[in-house]
Amino acid sequence: MKNKYDNLVENINMQEEIAEQKDNLAEQLSQVTTDVETMKGIVNQLVQAKDDLQKIVTAVIAASKCTDNSVNAIVKAILDSRKVVFTNKLDDETITQLQAKYSDYSEKEEGMLNQHRKKIGDALDQNEKRCYEIISKGDGVYFGRKTFIRLCTVFFISFGIIIAEIVLGVLKLFVL
Repeated sequence: MKNKYDNLVENINMQEEIAEQKDNLAEQLSQVTTDVETMKGIVNQLVQAKDDLQKIVTAVIAASKCTDNSVNAIVKAILDSRKVVFTNKLDDETITQLQAKYSDYSEKEEGMLNQHRKKIGDALDQNEKRCYEIISKGDGVYFGRKTFIRLCTVFFISFGIIIAEIVLGVLKLFVL
């Protein structure tokens, strides 16, 4: 009898495991169904994105053709404009007006040139006077910053070499 009860207990345990596995499988199936629905949504979005990109490519191609047409039209207009001839007939009154304007312009231009020359001359005179003032004061020579630093560097290097030679000479004299 013990064997019969053992079989019965084993059978009950098996049924409980099967029920538990059934619940797990049902849960996994619902998760797979949810994942499949999500994937369908993503695929639909990708298809929509592909369609949108195809529309964009078509629009860009159309726009580039329009641009090419515009450039060709502008080039053609420029080339056609070379064939246009302008003629201008001047009567005596217009010629005298142009000559009067030209003479006024020439006089104004000459006046401006003379003023410019005078200003340049005055500036040169002031600079010359300033230079002579500095020289006559005898304040010395003024170097730029870079020149001063270079001269100081050369002086200190030379001074260092001379000191080193003196020290070596003294050492040779007393040590050897």
